[in-house]
Amino acid sequence: MTFDNSDPISQLHKVLSELESLARSTAEKAGDGGADLIEQLKGTLAAARSRIKEAEESLQREAVQGAKSADGFVHEHTWMSIGIAAAVAFLLGALTARRE
Repeated sequence: MTFDNSDPISQLHKVLSELESLARSTAEKAGDGGADLIEQLKGTLAAARSRIKEAEESLQREAVQGAKSADGFVHEHTWMSIGIAAAVAFLLGALTARRE
């Protein structure tokens, strides 16, 4: 199992899917003796999947709200935003010119 840092939410979904498939294969091998344990595991996995979905939706709402706030600030303080962008560009230019 390899991981990359590109999308943590999809990685969590993959892990949950793998755990669910492991639970199914274990249930098939365990027979009736481990059925209760497997059902508990499936319930726990379903709850985890639900919490991940809620967290994903919450993060998405917060990101949209942050973008709207930034957009509102830029529209309300246009010249200040231009000045800040120019100052940052000047500083980055000065820092990169020093290195060369």
